[in-house]
Amino acid sequence: MIQNLKRFSDYLRDAASLKMILLAFIAQVIFAVFIIPYSSSLIDPLKTQTLFELRFGYNSTQTYGILEAIGLKGRNALLVYCLLIDLLYAIVYSISFSMLLSLFFRNSFSKNHYFQWFNAFPFLIGIADIFENLSLAFITINYPEKIDFAVKLASSFSLMKWGFMLYNLLLLLTGLFAWVLKIMVSRKR
Repeated sequence: MIQNLKRFSDYLRDAASLKMILLAFIAQVIFAVFIIPYSSSLIDPLKTQTLFELRFGYNSTQTYGILEAIGLKGRNALLVYCLLIDLLYAIVYSISFSMLLSLFFRNSFSKNHYFQWFNAFPFLIGIADIFENLSLAFITINYPEKIDFAVKLASSFSLMKWGFMLYNLLLLLTGLFAWVLKIMVSRKR
């Protein structure tokens, strides 16, 4: 397992060229600026609900209230969003963040430093997001039947996703700070 993580981390570090980072960033922007807002408008055209993706957890009352409010068309659009759009987006942003962390850590720490392995961390965000989406799809497919356990599961994955995202932000800042510090120290010599 550790050997596989090291191989994956090494692969990400080696693949993190400026071209790959730029491509991943462009893909992430396309999703964030065009695809996701368009999908959100299909799910809730009147924009009366804060959708699941933007919530830090949710309970059964909130979940079934949203599913009722968005109607059948919105629920069908939500299924497409959960099972296609957001699954692809999770892959895209995981790659994008991993490439950026790889660049920062590669330029900040030695090749054998344990921080190099953290470039694979963004995939935990993506995995939590994918499991949240699968849980939400299960809930939506079974609507109007209320499955409270599935709501708790989806909400837990949502909280994990946002917690991992916060930790990822700290990793990005650490890598950037270390890189800037290394540049400043090398210029003084």
